[in-house]
Amino acid sequence: MKANTRRGNRLAFDEVAAVYDQARPGIPDHLVTTIVDITGLAPSDPVLEVGAGTGQLTMPLRAAGVEVTAVEPGERLRALLSKRTAGDSGVTVLGGFFEDLPDLQAPAGTFAAVVSANAWQWLDPSVSYTKAADLLRPGGHLALIWNFPIVADTRLQHELNKRAFGDYPDAVRDPATHLPGLQAHAAEGRAELAASDRFETPWWQFTTDTLSLSPDAYYDLLLSYANAAVLDAAARTDMAHRVHTVLTDHGADTVPMLNHLYACIARRADR
Repeated sequence: MKANTRRGNRLAFDEVAAVYDQARPGIPDHLVTTIVDITGLAPSDPVLEVGAGTGQLTMPLRAAGVEVTAVEPGERLRALLSKRTAGDSGVTVLGGFFEDLPDLQAPAGTFAAVVSANAWQWLDPSVSYTKAADLLRPGGHLALIWNFPIVADTRLQHELNKRAFGDYPDAVRDPATHLPGLQAHAAEGRAELAASDRFETPWWQFTTDTLSLSPDAYYDLLLSYANAAVLDAAARTDMAHRVHTVLTDHGADTVPMLNHLYACIARRADR
């Protein structure tokens, strides 16, 4: 995805770490299997994960047998990740921002893959691709993943847009333009990758899974995104009330979601 120019919000998730941990969907096993197959990762291969959150990608990577060095700048998020992986010698959790990661913690030419789920857009593209390429060993890959849930019932989504998100426009999702907009944004991200001149032409794909959330889980998912996480307590309470009112009026005991997944994998251009 194209880099987010509002990088000041990149630590907002740490303010809602517990909600983030419960609400964010994990990366599906089928997508992790695809990544492992394309990159040729083997058990015990060293992988650097950028913006690991509380382990939504870390855990399925470990299940695939690779050794993960997980970088997470958020103190609360990192504490939850450390607790989740305690006793697992195959996971090393590091603090700080990827751009500032010292050579002592991540020597150049070390990793079979650099991976990131729902975080790479927060990095400075003038630094991120070059640093990733330098950290990769020959033949290594950069693997980037995002997921973008939207309410499957278009009528319900329009009602939420109108009645719940009028004062919270960053929560608005237009069913007609959601996926085409993501596809355009993804193409801009691939252009950023190409401009770095450090990677070969990437493999990429969009797939769609389904989720079924309770009303509370749906609101928590909304809150786990940066633009909602930065709201004050009164605004969060107001948005929650509006969301629950719309869902109640709609008779929605559950909220079916379409979860659009985008993956982009590029091999380091060895010179």
